[in-house]
Amino acid sequence: MPDQDFVTTGERAALGVVRREHLPQFTVWFNDPEVRRGLAHRGLPNEDGELRWYEQLTEASAEPRPSSVAFAIHDAADGELCGVCGIENIDHNFLRADFGIWLGQRRGTGIGTDATRLVLEWAFTILGLRNVMLETYEFNEVAIRAYERAGFQVIGRRRDAVRAVGKRWDVILMDATPEGR
Repeated sequence: MPDQDFVTTGERAALGVVRREHLPQFTVWFNDPEVRRGLAHRGLPNEDGELRWYEQLTEASAEPRPSSVAFAIHDAADGELCGVCGIENIDHNFLRADFGIWLGQRRGTGIGTDATRLVLEWAFTILGLRNVMLETYEFNEVAIRAYERAGFQVIGRRRDAVRAVGKRWDVILMDATPEGR
């Protein structure tokens, strides 16, 4: 296993600090059509754009009351970098935030579900949040099942709210609470 400083480790995933040296790999993955399929981002990021994202994220994560916290996802078995996940739009007054994740490799292995569980644990125990929400697309059934296994529940939908993979789809709204996990 590579020498890593993981923040938290589960059965399949290990979450670590997002590092500048991850950015070239993130750029390659993020521009892969299969990775982007379930993401709302429509831009075409390059390493300069990823560097700006990284600098904003680093600043936001370092605050005593962070507005965003992101983690590099690694395979717990061998330390291999697999993707990114985290929470953003953290509202410390209402104790809520939004969740996001994408995997560049090793999708379908349980790493994403485990990483999601770990982020929820961080959100509820370290940050003291009471509600974490996400949006996904109705065609992304694999992700919906993974989110449900991690503790999210479907709370609604925005009908016909997005155009992706050539047609209109509903956006599925899901949330998790400490009691619902």
